[in-house]
This record gives sequence, structure tokens and C-alpha cells, in this order.
Amino acid sequence: MNSLVNRNLTKKTFLFIIIGLLMLMMGSLAVLANENKVTVLASTLNVRFGPGLSHEILTQVHEEDQLTILGEENQWYRVRSENNEIGWVASWLVENEEVSVDNRIVGRITANEVNVRQFSSTDSAVIGTVFLNDEFQILYSENDWIQILYNNRVAWIHENYIERTNDSLPEQQVEQDSDKKLIKAGMNPTNLRAEPNTDSAILATLTTLQEFTVLEEENEWYMIELEDGTQAYIASWLTEPAETVDQPVEPDTSSAYVATLAEATIVIDAGHGGKDPGAVAPDGSFVEADIALSTSLHLANRLQNAGANVILTRSDDTFLSLNDRVYYAHRAQADAFISIHYDAVEIPNSMSGTTTYYHSETEKELAESINHFLTQNGPLRNNGVRQADFFVLRNNGQKAVLLELGYMNHDFDISLINTDHYHQTIADAIFQGMSEYFRP
Repeated sequence: MNSLVNRNLTKKTFLFIIIGLLMLMMGSLAVLANENKVTVLASTLNVRFGPGLSHEILTQVHEEDQLTILGEENQWYRVRSENNEIGWVASWLVENEEVSVDNRIVGRITANEVNVRQFSSTDSAVIGTVFLNDEFQILYSENDWIQILYNNRVAWIHENYIERTNDSLPEQQVEQDSDKKLIKAGMNPTNLRAEPNTDSAILATLTTLQEFTVLEEENEWYMIELEDGTQAYIASWLTEPAETVDQPVEPDTSSAYVATLAEATIVIDAGHGGKDPGAVAPDGSFVEADIALSTSLHLANRLQNAGANVILTRSDDTFLSLNDRVYYAHRAQADAFISIHYDAVEIPNSMSGTTTYYHSETEKELAESINHFLTQNGPLRNNGVRQADFFVLRNNGQKAVLLELGYMNHDFDISLINTDHYHQTIADAIFQGMSEYFRP
């Protein structure tokens, strides 16, 4: 009997131990689940397939969404979203929850001048410099390295150059440090406006690279303060985080950046795509996004065969914001940005043909060169060269033109524009215009 009781007690004890271990494991998993979390700060944030703005958009997340960090590269976080999609987000557009814990350990710099690095290695990129007695919040340590909160993002410094203090940062100071964002702008001529929209009055135009502190953010615009104390707004898509901008880019003052087309970097932007089909044929048989892509692919092939470096903003039926389209041109320092579209008007059959649009006088020569060959070789009538205020032209620091290559609700245009022959013919005409423009 006693032996049976002892066996039962042993089983119960074993079960209690197992249950206890499971509870500990579940608790650990809960802790791990809460570590390495970030909160989205922007109203809408693109999650990309790779660590950089040149990568295609995987999905979008929104303000206050939670993301789990899986890795970090070049100031981008590899993250898992709440619906288990894995992609990359810009680290400066999210907030690390570890920054907001109550235990705010302070570190004081002990050397005159110390490099702050992106990762915990001397081989890692230097993202800034700190100085004797500067104080920063310590997030945690790893081997001989200390992770600190630096300009609203995580950064690393060797433990030999920082000491922990007995102080803690006041709540208000931590909030101010977390809110601080440094940007650089003026890589290309950039307008500063009185209000956060492109219709607002221009207060000044940046022509040289400058650094600013963001005072407020509103609808993808940053409020900054100029040297005379004037507050102005700058479009966020025309700026870079202060630590990631290298050398100033000289504004374009010549008729072309390069001597020949073979040396040129050309961004081809197929209009619309994904959830935005653009204009639709009357019978619904095709949409603008599809034929714009077909023309773009033909043009890309023609340019690549001539030796040009070609970048497509999209190569399939993917949605891209207008900001992202312009970013392709800025990131690549493109010598030309060509946006491909097809048109439609309210009254069917009232308009036909092709039209070439530009925004700045510096782009007029490129527009006229392309339009000349559209007129000469295109099968549709030509409506000439016109100045326009399209977003991808107005906000583009690189030379940019937008081409409307036929009308989706004109009977004659429709008979041509959805054919491979038309796309090839138009691509050849655009290519000839660009070859003429980039001729030595």
C-alpha cells in the first residue's frame, strides 16, 4: 500500500514539475515575444522585399502597428508583421519599444571623440560621432559593445568609451530625445513651402545640401526651421536621414549628365499598377496599367541593348506610390526619368494621339527630342509638348518627362494601343529621341 502511495506521489510530483517547466517556457516565450518589437510611427509605412528603397513593396503597415525585428542591415530592420509577412522597413520610421522601458540607464562618454557604429563591430559603418561627457540612454550590452539610443535609433559604441552612471534620464528628456529626427535635404533643388502641401506658397528653395531638425510631421511633410527663424515645410520624400547622406549632389546645370546614352542611367516608370489599374478600355478587355507596362518593357529592352543602365519602377502588376516612383530616380541619380501612360477623357472619341509633358525648363529639351520622333514615327497624331504639374515631374529632382501615348476611349487609338507592334514602334521612337538627346 505504501509503495502504491509513494508511486502516486512520485507521479504527481513529476506532473507538477512538468507543468512548472511548461509554465516557465510559456513565460519565457511571452517575454521573447515582447522583445525586439517596434511600433510604426508613420501613418503608412512600406514593407519592402529588401533593405532599401530600391526594393519592391511587399505590403504596407500603419501607425501603431507592431512589428517583430528579425534582423538589421544598413539602418533597415527585417521584420515580421502581425499577419506573419516578412520584409524590411526603414529603422527611422519605427520606434523600438526597448527605448521606452522604465529602467533608463544612462551612459556617459569618456573619450574626447568617439565613433558611433551601426553594428557591434569595428568593421561596421560609422553613423555618427559623440564627444566627452555626452550622455545617452543605454539599451543593453553585447560582449564588449554597448547599444545606445542615438538620434532616435539604436547604435553601438565600444564599452571602453562609455561608462554607466547612477543617474537616470528624466522622462521629459527621453521623450524629447526619442522625438528628435535629423534630416538632410537639398541633394537636388528642393522647395520649402508655407504649408504641408504642394499647392502652398514657396518660401525658399534649397540648392545645397543642408541638415535640419524635424519639428513636426504632418501628412508626409516635415516642419523645419530656417536660419532666420522662419518655419517651413518640406516633403519627406525629398529628404534623407542625416546619417545616411554621403556627399552633396550638384544640381543639374548641363543639358545632360552623361555624354552618351550608353553611359546613362534611365528610370522607366510604367504608370499605375496593382490596385490602381488606371484608365479602362470601354469593353473592359484591357487596362492602362497593363499596356503601360508592355511599352515600358519594350523600351527597357531597347535601351539595355544600347548599353544604358535601365531601372524599372515596376516590372509586373505591382502598386507603387508616387513617392516611391520619384525615389527610384533620386536614389539612382538618374539621367532621365520616363513615365509611361495612356490617357482617357470624359467624352469618348473627343481626343486622340500622343502628348509629351515636362515640368521644368531644364527638361524641355529632353521632352522635345522624344516628341520629335513620336511625331515622325508614331502611328497616332501628335499633340505636341506641354508643360504640366504632374507629381512625378514636379517632385522629381532628376530630368523627367511623362508620355501619354494614346487614348483609352478613342476608337482608332484603341485599335492600335493594345498591340505588341504599337508598343515596339513607340519604344523605338522614344529610344531615338533619347539617343538624339544624349548624342555627344
